Amino acid sequence: MKYFFATLIFLIISSTGLTGQEGSKIDLNNVNVGTKRLPTIFLFGEEYTSRDRNELIRGILRSQFYRESLKIVINLEEFTSKREFSFRHSGPIEINLDGKKLKNQNYYNSFTSNKQTYQIKDDSKLVRLLLRVKNVRIDSSLTGIIKRKAIGKQIKLTEESIEKLINEMKLEVRGDTIVLPEIDKANKKKERELNKLFRVKKRLDKEFSENPLIEIKISTN
Repeated sequence: MKYFFATLIFLIISSTGLTGQEGSKIDLNNVNVGTKRLPTIFLFGEEYTSRDRNELIRGILRSQFYRESLKIVINLEEFTSKREFSFRHSGPIEINLDGKKLKNQNYYNSFTSNKQTYQIKDDSKLVRLLLRVKNVRIDSSLTGIIKRKAIGKQIKLTEESIEKLINEMKLEVRGDTIVLPEIDKANKKKERELNKLFRVKKRLDKEFSENPLIEIKISTN
């Protein structure tokens, strides 16, 4: 009888222990340890949370990102302080997708005509791309900075040549307007040269303004 009683107690204790272990397993399974990490963006070397990263990439890829009129606003959050702020940029950008520079006109921002209307190509390729994005980095474009400096020097030299010709021809300047009087034959050649310099400056100004100063690198691997 005593042996039976001891065995019964052992079975009760064993059963209680098993129940407790099973309960612990359920509790652990209920702990949300696999919470999906929010998407991030590396901005000038620092990593920030960006909840709207996919919408940002979609908007940029479907835009004319090479235009001077482009404006970008990115809402970001710091990891440690949780401070929220906006990164704003105006002007063209350069996009690299998996190490390759994206052309101004590409699959994502090209339009197709259909019954006298224009629409962006099928969005499925863009959706598949967004699902594969691993990393997004926004940084200064070293190529853009170097090119911008070179263009700036050309603009300065052109402006100096224009000023020199204006002084030689004794032209009157009113604000941004050059008053052209009756020019004699001796100055006809200089007039043609002046017009040529103005065309060169206009082209250089356009190149300067359309040259991207930031680069966005999108990586899917």
